[in-house]
Amino acid sequence: MANGSKQDNTVPLIGTLAVKKQLISEEQLQKALAQCSDDNNLEEKLTAYFLAENLISSQDLHRLTMAAKAVSIHQKEYRFGAIALAMGIVNKSVLDLALEEQKEQLEKGKKPRRIGDLMVEAGMITVKQRDDILKLQNRPCKPPDGAHKPPENPERLVKGPAISHDAHYTSANKIPGQTLESDGDQVLDRMGEVAQICGGLLLQITCDHLYAFLSKTCDMDPDIPAVVIRAALAEKGVVFGLASDERIERFIRSPIADSTFFIVAQGVPPSPGKDSKIEFFFNTDYLKTGGMDDFGNIDFKRRRLRPLVEKGTVLAEKIAGSTPQPGKDVYGNTIKAIAGMDDLCRVGGGAVLSEDGQKVLATVRGTPMITLAGSIVVHEESVVKGDIDNETEPVEFDGNIRVCGSIKSGARVCGVDISALEVDNGTVEANGDLTVIRGINAARVYARGNVYANYITNSEIVCMGDVFVKKKIVDSTIECSGACSIITGMLVSSRVFAKMGLMARSIGSGTAGPSRIRVGHDAFAARELEKNSAGTMQVEEAIHNLGKKKNTILRQAAGIKKQMTELERVKERLLVKCRKIESRRVRSPGDRESLHSHLTGLKKNLKAAESKMQMCAAQIKDLVKQAAKVDRQFSGPVASQKGLAHEKKNLLRWSEHTPGKARVVVDGEIVSGTVFVGLHSRFVPDTELCHVRITERPVKCEDQEQSEVIYQMQVDNL
Repeated sequence: MANGSKQDNTVPLIGTLAVKKQLISEEQLQKALAQCSDDNNLEEKLTAYFLAENLISSQDLHRLTMAAKAVSIHQKEYRFGAIALAMGIVNKSVLDLALEEQKEQLEKGKKPRRIGDLMVEAGMITVKQRDDILKLQNRPCKPPDGAHKPPENPERLVKGPAISHDAHYTSANKIPGQTLESDGDQVLDRMGEVAQICGGLLLQITCDHLYAFLSKTCDMDPDIPAVVIRAALAEKGVVFGLASDERIERFIRSPIADSTFFIVAQGVPPSPGKDSKIEFFFNTDYLKTGGMDDFGNIDFKRRRLRPLVEKGTVLAEKIAGSTPQPGKDVYGNTIKAIAGMDDLCRVGGGAVLSEDGQKVLATVRGTPMITLAGSIVVHEESVVKGDIDNETEPVEFDGNIRVCGSIKSGARVCGVDISALEVDNGTVEANGDLTVIRGINAARVYARGNVYANYITNSEIVCMGDVFVKKKIVDSTIECSGACSIITGMLVSSRVFAKMGLMARSIGSGTAGPSRIRVGHDAFAARELEKNSAGTMQVEEAIHNLGKKKNTILRQAAGIKKQMTELERVKERLLVKCRKIESRRVRSPGDRESLHSHLTGLKKNLKAAESKMQMCAAQIKDLVKQAAKVDRQFSGPVASQKGLAHEKKNLLRWSEHTPGKARVVVDGEIVSGTVFVGLHSRFVPDTELCHVRITERPVKCEDQEQSEVIYQMQVDNL
């Protein structure tokens, strides 16, 4: 019985060729496919992705497209020949000669002609036979211009025995007794090799073994019974999903001119399981608080406040997926179905799983959120009355922190959502938002949410969300994955990296140095991925060291066990000697004294061996405890490793699903010398600009032989 596996041919040809020509790696191709998989026109989307991500130049993409078209045409030509062979219209010698003729035309730089047209002109097949095969392939029957011109060397195609032209095949949708489904053309494209069975019938099975087809040759026996065909199919291993005798006989009785591929057996395709999913009952996209629309306006309507939940509130519930259903091929083999992904509920502080593991409940009153690692947590709030300075202990709380005063010089505050009156030369690390009523001066801020302030001076701000400043940003560095918005003020002598763009009232002043602005690039994600990689290496090293420590303990235990085994053998030998001495008859007082002395020595050695065995047993017991302790120590690094892996996955997913916007909108003035950098281009105005929008856009250059898309930072009036 033939055994085979299903083949997945979902990768567009242009992607396969790009990897083969080493323009991209296999990993880059898989990443591109994951990004474009939900698009109807996968090849077109993939081409646009390669260009947008700057993976392949437009010139190389043009060459790949031409090569893919050539390969596609070549495959169709081979498919044409295979169908012609299956019908019995031509033999292999004639087909090889036609393909060789077509190849020579390509090598001479001429436009290749279809092998069907070459065969028609050589008199080997009729026009109707050619058109019938082209219809099966969904190809146009009308030949290209010049196709009816006589071939340069027509006698080259008439070698070999002549083949009868009596067999005519029509569309697969006209099969008597049984027809293909709506995807019949795709099924035909998956056809495998042709095998001849009894009575002049041809058997062809799809590569996935879900369909078996019969077709007729000119020598077919019209009186062959269905039972003989069934026996011939059984010899080939085709035993499942067979058509009824009535349908088979109807196909046999039908005229050759009205018949085509007949589905004689059909398997059952597997049904994949449906993924489980988690339904959240709170806002999980807390970073979606603003950003700019296509006109450069801040969208405050999208701002969402984080809810406050009570203890016992259901935060999320797992919705179970469906069970996969296996299929069966025409050989009777079971086809395994792919199981759905099981999405697990992960919880952190302030949350707990229900007894059945299907729900997440809050254990405290606070604000729920999802960490970057994908865990559901609930944060309580801690209130600090007054200021925090260098004389105050560092404030670290796994929840929200509300500082009623200021965070002053030398102070360090770590929490989730942090709010303060002012930050002056302090350090803030927030796993959520930072809200400062006045301003941030000479401070270092890291936030995995958004940053809100009245002004920012001489500071370094790194955040995952948006930076909203009311008055000004001066002599500072801003890195954010969202937008940087200076609503009514100015940007002066600063460096800004904003993935979603920048909006300000004005940029620069006559006395300060120029600002450098980079938009569209995700500096925060790059920094976080670097930190993640470093943390992963540290955790892996810790796990490796613990493994080495445990292996050392196990080797010591194995050595002691080996020593105990040897002591056990010594003990057995001593016991045997003692029994022999005790069983011997004493013939004289001298013998008695000698045997007694010998027995005493043996018992002394036996006692020493037993003492050593007890010591070894104690050592092994201690080593077992040490190994168990090391096993417990593994839990921390392993959990950290999983958390870092989830964090990296979610960070990449979040970053990729929010493409950057290389856009700067200024309602007032921009001083000359300000540097604007996009993903692919840069712009430095040599004169003052006013009331403009600067956007990076693709520009098609028609001056070159092969038009290439380039990018420019273009200036438009508001």
